[in-house]
Amino acid sequence: MTAVIVIVAVAVVAAVLLLVVMPRMRQRQLERRQEQERLGRRLEGHRQEASAQEARAERVAAEAEKHRHVAEEHAAKAEDLEGNAAQAQRSAAFHEDKAEETHEQLSDR
Repeated sequence: MTAVIVIVAVAVVAAVLLLVVMPRMRQRQLERRQEQERLGRRLEGHRQEASAQEARAERVAAEAEKHRHVAEEHAAKAEDLEGNAAQAQRSAAFHEDKAEETHEQLSDR
């Protein structure tokens, strides 16, 4: 009889443990699955953002290269114009000297 009571008591304790433990285990599994799904969505969002930013970086780099090329052309043009301005300045000085010489020759006569 004592053995039966012990067996019944063990069975009751086991049943209570199963009733308490099983729902907690299921809840933890559910929470883990939900967390994995959330992290999966987050990962996908980061991947999409990375892809978008990479495409943006490529567009900006291409635009920067175009601007760099235009800047180089402008620098070359500015150098040419500066050379032309210097030549014009020398020519103006030369003609100013010639005008002064001619004026002096007219004054001497």
